[in-house]
Amino acid sequence: MNPPNFDSPLENLLALTADLRSPEGCPWDKEQTHLSVIPHLLEETYEVVDTIERGDDNHLREELGDLLFQITFHSQLAKERGAFGFQDVANDVFQKLVFRHPHVYGNKSGIDSGEKVLNQWDQLKQKEKESKEKTDSDKSILAGIPRALPAIQRSEKIQSKVTKQGFDWPTVSGVFEKFQEEIKELDVELQSKGSLDSKKLPYDERVEDELGDLFFLLVNLSRKLSIDPETCLRRANEKFETRFRIVEDLVLQTGKTLKDHSLEELDLFWDQAKLQLKIKSEITSDANSTIQGNKISNRKGSNPN
Repeated sequence: MNPPNFDSPLENLLALTADLRSPEGCPWDKEQTHLSVIPHLLEETYEVVDTIERGDDNHLREELGDLLFQITFHSQLAKERGAFGFQDVANDVFQKLVFRHPHVYGNKSGIDSGEKVLNQWDQLKQKEKESKEKTDSDKSILAGIPRALPAIQRSEKIQSKVTKQGFDWPTVSGVFEKFQEEIKELDVELQSKGSLDSKKLPYDERVEDELGDLFFLLVNLSRKLSIDPETCLRRANEKFETRFRIVEDLVLQTGKTLKDHSLEELDLFWDQAKLQLKIKSEITSDANSTIQGNKISNRKGSNPN
């Protein structure tokens, strides 16, 4: 079997996907189902996010291609079932985006900011939902939130939906006060289970419930502070990893392993790592300020003619 050789790269990809699933195709690809390739779809999605956050254009191009293949593969599986094909997928999203952008493809009056676009977007989505409700049995405003979303993202979606119906604390202070209240409730549960000086406490459902309430409130607080909770946690992870890698390097210079050092010694290495990063940040900031100052100076000294 020769590889597809159309003028269009997209046609080549669609034909290749069909070839892989054909009787003469790849044994592994022929065994797959929508459910079996979910892990690969999630992995490719996260790899795209990773390259975007790293500003890695070379790998972003590659990872977007891998994600596109996941879409063509699922479309091919659906086509084989007689459900729909890739062209249907492309046409549906095209029609949806045209409908949700009347300020681009219709009347542009009054839509002059990102906030107004989002408000209009929500109104148009509500119209779509009302149309679907004629056939859907689930009438809840929470209908349609994917259960497979990561917990933090799903929590944010849930809270955003109920907030638009007025079911939310009116101020940031209300959420923060509730957060402190939930911390006290968690403390009560923990104190009843044993000593907090223990290295680890056994699982307890009531503790899990209280801790879950805290996570849920943290998502709400993040939203109130105009901070995306997923991005916030990812940055915290990145900050910890960066510092810990420096700790590893410092420990390596001693000729010992991490376990050879006491917690107090490791804390000192941690403080050194924080100081190194602070100095590096200040140097970078000063350099950027100097570059910006030079640009301004050059503009002032340039000939306007």
